[in-house]
Amino acid sequence: MEKALKYFGIVICLVGLHAVLAPCAEAIPTKFGDNYYEFIQVSDPFTGTNNSWATASTNAANSVYNGLSGHLATVTSQAENDFLFSLILPGSFTDFKGAWLGGKEPSGWLVGPEAGQNFIYRNWGGLEPNNDGYAYMNIGGFAGGQYSGIPSGTWADDSYEQGVPDSFADPVIGYFVEYEGVSPVPEPATMLLLGFGLIGVVGIRRFNK
Repeated sequence: MEKALKYFGIVICLVGLHAVLAPCAEAIPTKFGDNYYEFIQVSDPFTGTNNSWATASTNAANSVYNGLSGHLATVTSQAENDFLFSLILPGSFTDFKGAWLGGKEPSGWLVGPEAGQNFIYRNWGGLEPNNDGYAYMNIGGFAGGQYSGIPSGTWADDSYEQGVPDSFADPVIGYFVEYEGVSPVPEPATMLLLGFGLIGVVGIRRFNK
């Protein structure tokens, strides 16, 4: 009986600790300063509203990481801009490609704590902005033609049907999410699982005496 209880304690311990630690092992967003960021590439981005600015903004707002709420990234410094661009693996996109940001010209930032504020930091490329459109970053390579003057890591604003990517004019294939806010107290379920794990440890130590 004691042997069975001992093994039961081991199982409870492992299950509880795995449930608590597993989210850490699956973390994708990367920390910069006090916030976390990630790039989301959208499948079939030029069909319907799969990757419209509104869809991207809604998806970002519904995202939560480590208890922090998400929104389309709002860029307020060169360091933050450089960090966002660093999330794109070198060579991933050799031609011009875009990722939505959380603002629009001339309105400024539309989401997050900066919502309603003008762009204090700007990183427009070439003759941009020139369409009073939604902002996106060039996450691909430097290209000529209609993209001339918009180097990698700089911004453009979209044209044609604003807020909807176009494979030729505005090839936006994804978006940047920024997670920020106050981390809440651990959820009761998490604390309960941790408690089970600790109970298992105590039980093992008792039966080993």
